[in-house]
This record gives sequence, C-alpha cells and structure tokens, in this order.
Amino acid sequence: MQVSIENTSSLGRRLTIAVPAVQIKTEVDGKMNELSRTARVDGFRPGKAPQNLIKQRFGNQARQEAIGKVIEISLSTALDEQKLKPAGRPVVERIINESDQDLEYIVTFEIFPEIKLAPISELKLEKYHVEVQEADIDKAIENFRQQFAEWIVVERPAKQGDKLTVDYVSTLNGKPYENNQGKDVSVELGSGLFIPGFEEGLIGASQGDEHVLELTFPEEWRMEKLAGKLVEFRIKVKAITEKKLADIDAAFAKKLGAESAEPEVIRNKVKQNLEKWVSNTVETRLRDEVIEKLIKANPVELPKALIEQEVAILHEELHRQMGDQAHEDCSHQGLEGQAKNRVALGLVLNELIKQENLVLDKQRVQNKINELSKRYGNAGFVESMYYESEELLNSIRNTVLIEQAIDLVLSKVTVLEKPSTVDKLLNPKSE
Repeated sequence: MQVSIENTSSLGRRLTIAVPAVQIKTEVDGKMNELSRTARVDGFRPGKAPQNLIKQRFGNQARQEAIGKVIEISLSTALDEQKLKPAGRPVVERIINESDQDLEYIVTFEIFPEIKLAPISELKLEKYHVEVQEADIDKAIENFRQQFAEWIVVERPAKQGDKLTVDYVSTLNGKPYENNQGKDVSVELGSGLFIPGFEEGLIGASQGDEHVLELTFPEEWRMEKLAGKLVEFRIKVKAITEKKLADIDAAFAKKLGAESAEPEVIRNKVKQNLEKWVSNTVETRLRDEVIEKLIKANPVELPKALIEQEVAILHEELHRQMGDQAHEDCSHQGLEGQAKNRVALGLVLNELIKQENLVLDKQRVQNKINELSKRYGNAGFVESMYYESEELLNSIRNTVLIEQAIDLVLSKVTVLEKPSTVDKLLNPKSE
C-alpha cells in the first residue's frame, strides 16, 4: 500500500492511497465464495448454482462490497501509520479502479488543531458577593403575590394591566386570509405580545363592545405576506378581568413551603430561597466566566467539519425543544456562533484534561445520574435507563469530566470578589 499526503490548508489534508490489485482480488474472491454458499438463485438450492451464473448475477455487487471493505481497512491503516486523527468523517473524493488494476482513491479531511494552552494561573476571574437585604425579601414577597394572583371579572372599562377575552376577524385589502381570526383570545393590556396598536386600541373598551382597528404589521413580521401591511381588525370584547394579588395567608405560605403564615416564618422561608438562588446563580456565573476566559485566552483554529456537526446538533436540539421536527431547508440565526463556541470549548477542555491527566470521578457520575433521576416520578426506571444506554452514560461522563476540568481551573486561578446586589443578578445588563 502506498500513501501520499497533501496539505490543502493548515488543517486540511488530502490522502492518495494505492492498494495492490492482488488485495482487491483476494477480497473479491472471498465475497464470491461467500455468495456461492448463501445466494438464492431461482431454480437452484443455496450453494448449488453454477459459478458462472453466480458471477454474472452477483459479480458487480461482490466487487463493490470488496472495494468498500478494502477502503475502510486501508484508510484506517494509513491514518494510523501517518499518525493522523481526522476531525470529522473523511470524504472519499475519487476512486480509480479498473479490472485487474491497483485500486487508487483520494480522501480529504481536516485534522484536530494543535493547542498550546495559556497558563491557567494567569487567568483572573470575578465572583459576585451578594447579601440578601430586607428590601430584597419585600420585593420577592410582592413578586410571589403577583405570581399567585387570581384574575377576577370586572364590569368597568378596560385599563392597562387588565386581561381581556376577545374574538376577532381581520382582513387584508378587504379580504380574509389564512389564520385571520381568533376566538376567546386572551389579551393582557401592556404585555406587548400583540402587534403595535392592538392592546392600546382596547384601553377604555367595555364588555360587549365591538372595535375596529386599522393596524400595520411590523416590517420584520414572521409572515412575509403580512409584513408591513395595513390590516383591519374587527374585535369583540367578551370579558374583562383584573389581577387580584394573592393574600398572605395559609394558602400563600403553603405554596412557598413555609410552615405557617406568620410573617417572620414567611420572611425566613423567602430569605432561605433567595440565598439558595443567589448561591446557585453566583456559582453558575463564575463557571460561565471560566468558559469565556478559557476560550478567549486560547484562540483555536476550528475544523469546519466539527462546526457543521455542532450546528446540526443545535438545530435538532432547538426543534426538539419546540416539539417539532427539523427540516434541512430551515435555518436559525446564531447557531453557527453558538456552535463555534461549543467546539472551541470542547477542544480547549479536552486538551486541558489530557495535559492534567484528569481521571473521571466515577462517584460523581453516580451522583449526577441519581440527581437527574430524582427529577422524575419513576426515578428507579430513569436511573436504570442511564446505566443501560452507553450513549446516555457517555454523555453524563463527558459532563462530569468537563465539570472536573472547570473545578481544576477554579482551583488554580485568581478569583476576586465583586460586590453586587440581588437586583443586578436578576438584571445583569443593568451593571
């Protein structure tokens, strides 16, 4: 077997591999012998058909299967000999093979980049330091009152913050269009969920009123046929409700998990929940910063094949979350940038794991599976599912190994405390 290598780019490689004809013949003969014993030919029992008939009917199939097997074996051997590790599946560009001639084929692929990690000790991180204040507890209690609120019917003109139940029919240039009407639609005035002017046009409306609104859809509207178009809405108001904040009573306390409705008991429970949330949020932000700083400190040339694979994975994940199927012709903005970050992080962390000789913590894997399983009602079944699926188990192992790598980074970097507040944690953009 002869192998020649060409660098098509810093990461791109093209291999030309030649395999002696005798190797092809040996593999073809083996396939033909197998077919002679097992192939079904009308009028003959298996293994009894004449060789010339077997060759006539199955010769081309045997040759193609033989070439496929030879390429698979020889490519694996060539990659091992040349110490090449493809990033993504190699693509066979061309196969040259005449009867009784050597087989020559060309494959292209990208290799993994060489990574020289910047010293971890030089990284500097900021960790938020937040103390829960009495005002934070007051605000949290009010938020819970909003969250547990009830909507009650009122007989007065609608105002901002009310929720209306309406029927509507809309027309474009005086004609109906697809999905142009709705029944018992809930409209919360001030939510901004409807096109500009729809909610505002219902302020002051009373139950039983019929309103006609001429509104223009935004230029970037998701339905192209309506984007920027003037549409007439005929709206009938069926009911008006207002939000009644939850009373701080036994039912309120129960929803919070507090033992009683005593003000101090409720405040202590809310404080505990806030402190737990703050702790988790601070830890998550710190680990996110580790990831951001690692990627920034270790710029890596990314193989296109890995980016394409990650985009495909993100595409599937997005549609799985939306409860529908992905289609090849649909696209989503931002997936490539997200994919590049994930690929870069994976390459940097894998190099870190290798350099630091990190060993998977099996107990941590068990704890992670136990923790995930407890989120479901049938925890035992879910736990056994993880252990029985090699794919799921490997996913957990990779997650734990990445967590171990981030823990290692945190143990070696300089972490500075940054004073902050609950409000700033809730609204990071306000900082």
